[in-house]
Amino acid sequence: MSISEVLIMYECFNCLSRSVIWDCDFSFEDYGYDGEGIIHECHCENCGARIMYFIPIDDEDDQTEK
Repeated sequence: MSISEVLIMYECFNCLSRSVIWDCDFSFEDYGYDGEGIIHECHCENCGARIMYFIPIDDEDDQTEK
């Protein structure tokens, strides 16, 4: 498996081709948002669409009862 096959993860919402490539990740803080989370940036090699996924991190879900 080549590195390009590993990086192609999603089907494009715009052109429906399976050519969406991961670009980078940022924290919510990097974008000036409150709270904890990750902003996952991708692009489609076929049509050029830019895609951003906003993934909040909820600290309450990560805590275990003792």
